[in-house]
Amino acid sequence: MAMRDLTTVLDATWFAADLTTGATGRLAALGSLADFAEGTIVVREGEVCESLGVVVSGRIALRLRLPGGQDRTILTVHPGDVFGWSAVLPQPIATSTGVAVMPTTAVLFDGNRLKLALAADCDLAAAIYGRLLVSVARRLTATRVQLLDLYRPGNEPW
Repeated sequence: MAMRDLTTVLDATWFAADLTTGATGRLAALGSLADFAEGTIVVREGEVCESLGVVVSGRIALRLRLPGGQDRTILTVHPGDVFGWSAVLPQPIATSTGVAVMPTTAVLFDGNRLKLALAADCDLAAAIYGRLLVSVARRLTATRVQLLDLYRPGNEPW
């Protein structure tokens, strides 16, 4: 896909919507579109997370491994949401398993290339890390709401 088209795709997501034109272009130059069939594992808990992704269409369930070998969906990410943010960490180990729950398209950014670009471009780094923090905060809020629902009075889980 041409970089101009990828810029348009990114602009349509909350993740990149208000980036400057220059920042979006520099980010688009690092990305590529990927299609995932339903059931495709896009990132695996405990393994090296090689790419950061932004969902364009479809949904990805984030699952945690529970004792006994079962996986439990803790959150589903939707268009505009990020998955694989561990790819930009110094130790890029995935904290959950991401599975496409329907045909999904995402913009993928190679973690190593993205980290190098962010280290070399402070303006881009400030914009991207800020958005990643928003993504993490959104997930914490969603998890908190789930826990409040689980532990509300009269709904004792034990």
